[in-house]
Order: sequence, then C-alpha cells, then structure tokens
Amino acid sequence: MSNEQVHVDIANSVMDEKHFRVNHLGENYNIYEFLNNHPGGINYVKPYEEKEVTQRMQQTQHSKAAYYLLREYKDGGRDSSNKGDQEDLEALVDWDKPMLAQVANLGAKYNEWVISPVDRKLRLFGNPILENLTITPWYVVPLVWVPVILYFIIHGTRKYVQLTEDPSPFLPTVLSVVLGVVLWTLIEYSLHRWVFHMEPSGKSKVMIYVHFAIHGLHHKVPFDPRRLVFPPFPAAVIAYVLYEICTFFVPDSIIFLVIAGGLAGYVIYDMIHFYLHYGSPKEDSYFYYLKRYHNQHHFAHHDSGFGISSVFWDKVFGSAIKLRQLAMAIKW
Repeated sequence: MSNEQVHVDIANSVMDEKHFRVNHLGENYNIYEFLNNHPGGINYVKPYEEKEVTQRMQQTQHSKAAYYLLREYKDGGRDSSNKGDQEDLEALVDWDKPMLAQVANLGAKYNEWVISPVDRKLRLFGNPILENLTITPWYVVPLVWVPVILYFIIHGTRKYVQLTEDPSPFLPTVLSVVLGVVLWTLIEYSLHRWVFHMEPSGKSKVMIYVHFAIHGLHHKVPFDPRRLVFPPFPAAVIAYVLYEICTFFVPDSIIFLVIAGGLAGYVIYDMIHFYLHYGSPKEDSYFYYLKRYHNQHHFAHHDSGFGISSVFWDKVFGSAIKLRQLAMAIKW
C-alpha cells in the first residue's frame, strides 16, 4: 500500500468519526475540528488518538501558542484555567461583541493576547456594512484585481510607446512588469515585518486599533477563512500610496507597467497565503516548504519568517526560519 493511500485511509477514518480525543494533564480535548489545520499534519497526530499527549508535546517542543490553542478544544468548553504560567487571556474580552472596539482596552496585555491563537470566527465591527467590507472570500481578489492589472498593462504599453516611440515594446513591457513583481516581493516582506508586526505600546490605543485591524486579527484567528486575504478597499488604499511613492523613482514611461507587475505580485501573494492555510501541498514541492515555513511563523516564531510567497528577503535580512528535519513527510 502506498504512502498516499495510507494518508487517504487515515484521513477517511478520522473524518468518519466526528471526534478525535487526546488527553493532556488529565483533561480530555476533542481536536477533531483542528486536524486539517494542525501544522504537523494528520499522519503525525493519528497515533495519539485517545492517548496522553503531554510528554509528546514536550518532546517535540510545542510552542506556547500551541498549548494556548489546545484550550479551545476541551470537552465541555474552553479550558479557562490558569495552568502554570499560562493565563487564559480570553476572559479579558467578550467574543459575543465586535472585537475592534475592545482591543485597545487590553493595554499592555494586547501584544500577548493577539499572538495567542483561538479557533473561532471573529466579528470586527458592529455595523454590518463595515463588517462586510472586512470579509473577503479568496476568489474576490483575482476577480477585482486581474481586470485592473490587464488594464494597466494595456494602458502602460500605450503610454510607453507614446513617450519612447519604441516600435517593439514587447520586451520592455515584459521586463517592466517583472520588475514590478520583484518590487512587490520586497514590499510584501517590508509591510509584513515592519508594519504588520509592529508591537504597539499598551498606552497607544490608536496603534492597537490599527495593528489589530490590518494584521493582528489574522494571528488571533488564523483559521478564519474569511480573513485570509486582504479586502479590496484597504488594498486599493495601499496600492495608491505605493503608486505615489513610485512616481519619485520610476520613469513615467513604465510606471503603469511596474504597478501592473506589483499588483500581479500582490494577487499571487494573497492566493499563496490562502493556499498555505487551506491547501495540501505534496512533499518536496515549493508550497510544501512554504506551508511548513508559514506555520512556524504563526505558531512558534512570530518575530521571524516574514516572507510568504518567497523566503528570499528573509535570508537577505537575517530573519529566516530554519526548519528542522522530519522523520517522515507531513500529510495535510
């Protein structure tokens, strides 16, 4: 029987049951809903069904975030006890109310709370119109931006020909778009590292609001599929700001082509990001490596591993995560 068939059999047997219990420190936890999101895959978890996992979690150096997330799945409801030095921070907020209005009240506790993940859906605003603007199915991103990219390429090529009188614009067009894609990878890294992962002071309510709205919520609810891609409206605002910055150093003849490439890079990034959370890449593929890498960023190394579509800039700036060798490939 092939490894692929074994994985299918394991997945089917797990999905047929409606529960998957493990024991930790004398308490039972049903992690059935978490199996498809577990960074270690189903095949690493399956042998521990109905077994004690405390020693195994210690041996594999599970992160503080992993222990915190486990609380979500306790039989009978969330484990809200204060075990050891790990406080249950969810008592500080009301999940039945819009979250954005509450986060600033966390003060100095905010930075710890926001990287302590839970498996829930999050409501950001009380106003339904504002709330709907923050919820984005993955397919909306290409539907909105691919026509814009195509328009910029057509318009940019015409402008290039008009300003340069080049009778053969194909190669300059392609190179300009590629330049935009490359620039996007640097922008992606820079935004993620120095903007999205800033640590707001507990005294600055405005900075807490901003941080949570643009990225903090994703680390708090990493499995909410409605919040894995960037909503078109704030993306358009960021795109406009980047366009204005580009006008200072990108020639007028190619600026629309470079912007088209940048937007294409953004769409690729957003689609990869969604896939890294909900896809099942095969062993030895590029996306298999990226999924492992991004999982480490979420659950163990919040202050490194900022590249999503590429790890190149992590290596350049010294923030790369070194993935350890595994005894067997992960099967998601």
